[in-house]
Amino acid sequence: MMKSIGAWGLIGVGAFLSLGLAVNLSKGKFDVSDVVVWILFGIAPIIGGVLLLRSRANEKKIALKKQEQSRYALQEKEILRLAQEKGGRLAIPDIVVGTSLSSTEAEAIMREMAARGFADMQVTDAGIIVYEFYEIANRPKLEE
Repeated sequence: MMKSIGAWGLIGVGAFLSLGLAVNLSKGKFDVSDVVVWILFGIAPIIGGVLLLRSRANEKKIALKKQEQSRYALQEKEILRLAQEKGGRLAIPDIVVGTSLSSTEAEAIMREMAARGFADMQVTDAGIIVYEFYEIANRPKLEE
């Protein structure tokens, strides 16, 4: 918040001082030193303010991305916990009922998990898509 206020302050100061240069130009009072002063006290603050705003926008974007990744990781954990409870085989309706996910979210996450090799997508004779987590489904057999 303070970064945004500072950025807009710099832009305002730069614009105000640039306006002063415009007034000097209209009165015919203009020399090389005015250009140097305008660049230092008019253009530089405006550029600095814009760069601060851009930096703030990038920080927000990074924070949102981290938040999304964290939320996605929690959703994956919910699905894995449910898969463990259900013996390693899940259909989308099982996920929707057993977690806080919508069917659209569950489907997207399961496709991603299947693409990454965590689950295998199978179609039953009835045409239902079932995701099997081999490591979870075969865990009792591995412990014997």
